[in-house]
Amino acid sequence: MRDRLEVELSGRYTIERELGRGGMATVWLARDLRHDRQVAIKLLHAELAGAIAAERFVREILVTARLRHPGIVPVLDSGTLKTTDGVLPWYAMPFIAGESLRARMQRETQLDVDDSLRIIREVAAALGEAHRHGIIHRDIKPENVMLDGDRVYVVDFGIAKALLDTGNDRLTSTGLSIGTALYMSPEQAAGSAVDGRSDEYSLATMLYEMLTGEPPFSGSNAQAIIARRFAESARPMRHVRSTVSPGLEEVLLKALERTPADRFPDVATFSRELDTRRTTGTQARRRSLGSVRMVGIAVGLVAIAAASWAIARPRTKKMDPELMGLYTRGTSEYEKRTPAGVDESIRLFKRAIAKDSSFALGWVGLGKSYTRAFERAFVYSAKVRDSVLRLAVSATDRGLALDSSSAEAWTALAAVVRLVDPTDVKPSIRAARRAIELDSSSAGGWHFLAMGNAESGELDEGLKAWSECIRRKPRNTLCLGFLSQGLYWHKQFESGLRWADSAVAIDPNYLLGRAGAGLNAIELGRFPLAIASLEAARRLSSEVEVVIALANRAMAEARSGDLATARATVRDVDSLVKPYMPPVTHTAVWVAEAHASIGDVDGALWWLRQYPNRADLHYQVHLRCDAPFEKLSDNAEFKALLLESPKGC
Repeated sequence: MRDRLEVELSGRYTIERELGRGGMATVWLARDLRHDRQVAIKLLHAELAGAIAAERFVREILVTARLRHPGIVPVLDSGTLKTTDGVLPWYAMPFIAGESLRARMQRETQLDVDDSLRIIREVAAALGEAHRHGIIHRDIKPENVMLDGDRVYVVDFGIAKALLDTGNDRLTSTGLSIGTALYMSPEQAAGSAVDGRSDEYSLATMLYEMLTGEPPFSGSNAQAIIARRFAESARPMRHVRSTVSPGLEEVLLKALERTPADRFPDVATFSRELDTRRTTGTQARRRSLGSVRMVGIAVGLVAIAAASWAIARPRTKKMDPELMGLYTRGTSEYEKRTPAGVDESIRLFKRAIAKDSSFALGWVGLGKSYTRAFERAFVYSAKVRDSVLRLAVSATDRGLALDSSSAEAWTALAAVVRLVDPTDVKPSIRAARRAIELDSSSAGGWHFLAMGNAESGELDEGLKAWSECIRRKPRNTLCLGFLSQGLYWHKQFESGLRWADSAVAIDPNYLLGRAGAGLNAIELGRFPLAIASLEAARRLSSEVEVVIALANRAMAEARSGDLATARATVRDVDSLVKPYMPPVTHTAVWVAEAHASIGDVDGALWWLRQYPNRADLHYQVHLRCDAPFEKLSDNAEFKALLLESPKGC
């Protein structure tokens, strides 16, 4: 790449060395031959450049060239580089010889309070100037703040906006966000419109980390971080660093409010309030507690007030950061929808419960994990599976008893009651509605409401519920993946593929997204894409999920005309599926569809008969709505498997 840069930029720049690599670009130190100065050249990574219009990106970032402020590092030059990976945009900016704020924070776990406020003041001034010109940074983080002695600089102004404005559908129309999850405002994470208060949120997040040594929200991946940001308020700081004054903490937590209207109106006001109130509280206490006698009186009054408070209000339990960390990690593993992920989630939730047996979310997470293990046949001995279902019911009931106001507990109940009696979805729908009443943004609540509607024959209502989930949580892969499945059932394959692609764009390792993309692509006749997506699903799978991924891939191979390969894949499926008998719903359905795709109607019907509960409403949805079964619609044996009065799709 260096050789390509040197050839392309010869006569303008001499490339000296690579400075580093980030998530977006590789940075090179170069000499500007015309002006005899050092510059930093950023070359976008091929995978990002492939999703944007390179020439337009270059035009867009030059819009920021009009910004004039001593703390703003401007874009000096830009262009494109033709490589074997495609056309890669690059841009040049002045080289700052100092270090990034991130490097400083890695050396010092907690920065000096006064120095931290000085840095934030300078960054806020640069942001304020950009905001006056209608430019929002969108990616404020320690890596984009450079320190050179006492000077503070902000880099990469306008780059995030240029990516958004020039992105194709994969970057924009599906609700994806440009930015860094640890520092991203809730509205930016949701793909909503942003203004200067979004940068204010990111600035406050950065200051929180500078002072405490950790960000206000963390998690094992971007989705977990964003989920916590929507579900929780930022933790108070003074239990981590007591030298932070109450006034300063109050200002910082206000800037971290989830709703922009609850923050300060602009970064200038935020900065002023930080300076004004950085000592508030400490000095006041010194004045009011100036004598030993007054201390004694104050302590006595506080004790009386505390006792009255305890009597007057319900007892609440302070959330343990370690417990929440275990819960967040467990939830992330559970959402992978793989056997290994569920095993790890069970282990993490059990650790949380062992630490505190009254931790409701730990029991809720454990119940959901056991539910998934049962539903997906991650444990397949009939005797063991029955015991797993009992464990799921027991853990869910325990979580609900500990906290009946938890939307997560009600979604866990909605999940498990579907399996206790798969012929009646009304209890699941009631639990899902209760979850939504408690938390209107509950992804699990909206999902199980949608699934209950679909299984009742009201697929249009199901699609509305999945769509509402995405409106409230645009990056939620569960609802993105199942909206794709619902649209597949509705025979809207183009839309189904788009939403599956959205889920994969957010999490490339999301198994349901890969499978959904493959199934919809088959019906659109895009067989290379279908085979690639389903092969990716196979690589992500283990145990029984491998069987399902291979069965789906066999359908793509058969529909593409490669019957020999499809038949060989089906033979592999039949060999691998033997340990998982009798089959669960999805195993029976998709193995049957694989046999139907190669013309083996008798084999398809045999597999459908292996599922023991014909009245299972989820099984019936697949029989009514899966596209591969259309070729069996006139078969008398197939019709006999349907309920007497099936509703359509």
